[in-house]
Amino acid sequence: MDTKHLKRRHNVYWVRVWVPESLRGILGKSELWQNLYTTDLAEANRKKHRVVAELMEVIGQAKRDREGTLDKVSREEKLKEFALEYTRESDAAKNNDEEDVEDFFDEAIEAKIYELYGDKDGEEIINHNYYKPDASEKIPSPVGALMDSIKIHTHGYVPVSSISKLFLSEESKSLKPSSFRRKQKHIDQFIEWSGNRDISKITKKITGEYVTSTISNKNPAYDTLRNIVGDISSLFSWAEGRGYLDRNPFYKLKLPKPDKGSQKRRPWTNEEILMFLSSSKIGINEFTATVVGMYSGMRLDEICNIQKAHISDDCFRVLEGKTEAAKRKIPIHPVIGPLVERFLDYSKNDYLIKGIKSGGYDKKRSWNFQKKLGRLRKQIGIPQGVVFHTLRNTFATHMENAGVPVNHISQLMGHEDSQMALTVYSGGLRIEPLVESINKLTYGEEVDSFIEKYLLGKSKYVNGEVNDKKTDLELVAKLQTSESILGSRILRNDMVLKKQFDK
Repeated sequence: MDTKHLKRRHNVYWVRVWVPESLRGILGKSELWQNLYTTDLAEANRKKHRVVAELMEVIGQAKRDREGTLDKVSREEKLKEFALEYTRESDAAKNNDEEDVEDFFDEAIEAKIYELYGDKDGEEIINHNYYKPDASEKIPSPVGALMDSIKIHTHGYVPVSSISKLFLSEESKSLKPSSFRRKQKHIDQFIEWSGNRDISKITKKITGEYVTSTISNKNPAYDTLRNIVGDISSLFSWAEGRGYLDRNPFYKLKLPKPDKGSQKRRPWTNEEILMFLSSSKIGINEFTATVVGMYSGMRLDEICNIQKAHISDDCFRVLEGKTEAAKRKIPIHPVIGPLVERFLDYSKNDYLIKGIKSGGYDKKRSWNFQKKLGRLRKQIGIPQGVVFHTLRNTFATHMENAGVPVNHISQLMGHEDSQMALTVYSGGLRIEPLVESINKLTYGEEVDSFIEKYLLGKSKYVNGEVNDKKTDLELVAKLQTSESILGSRILRNDMVLKKQFDK
């Protein structure tokens, strides 16, 4: 039997794909692994082809990211990079009292142009530059690059874009693709706004104006603004260290303090949970993501990436995350057990949260969905400081109130915690204590019973007891007359659930 790309771990088959050495800095791994959740070799061979294809696509994307950064630098940028390096070397020669090197620059830059553009085009570029084009004449980009290169050497002119290319080519080797794309985006936006000035002409006044402009045009959250400034500042800090400027103009740049009038993020109250879950504005995706977050402590992106293959032995398996500690097993809480069972039994879609489009610079599945959740919270009347991420705070608070040990909470949530040192070195807690801990979690009778009633209605569909529109309408009428508005909402949402999972 073929065992290519297969490896047994603890009697279970995994797919293993080697990462090329040139891409290991981008992916941060020498191998990519994916659990097939089977002990049968024949079944593993049937499953592996799709998984291998997915992992090879991850490697392919990393290669494309690297090529886009390193190998596809334009000839114009290569010319300016050459001028920068030549200038650095010539300055060093001058400092060492070596022979005057100024006269050699013209020859060196012309030779570089011929190398990059060939004899015919190179001749035209050089002649066009020497003839000094009229001010109204559009300057071809190769000629503009040549003029910039001369300014770099003769006047110490160093455009921010040229330094950015050098800096990002180094950063691409150590950053994750998503982090790299974010940093590149923030730097490019600043270059466009500033008009690609000489890097030495970027003053603290200019950086302050950029912050003001960013706040005025985009009104980012404080943490987002801090990330923007931090990414751009890293470029100038690198340039300072390489001698291209005397001082990083973003250093100790004062940012406006968060609005004290705005409400700080905080956990959800039970009243807010019920208000959100019982609203007619939310659909099955929003309901599912919320209750799974409440009873698992998972991040939204982790929930959005949960597939059928990630659920086994009554546990969610988080295979990757923002930290190494994020990779973990989370026992499925009894309250959401029926939801998970129906997903496994009836859904034809691999994802628990289905029908959502990836977005953002890091192409996360949660990107657009998170924005939708934010709009819904505002429409429903949930306070500003109560966001999906604070469900993790809510989870932690209720677990602590239930007497669950801190190290259990930390492992369930995927925290890197100093209190977990022993746990980490020992390979993590056994699953049995975590099952016991998660089963202690409760949001009180009102919230738990509300969700259980919702999912009990769903289980009728599972058992085939409710299978026609007539019966559905009868139950709706019954609930409308004999139960609360929350009860009616349970059935309405349940019908949506049936339609979604039966697709």
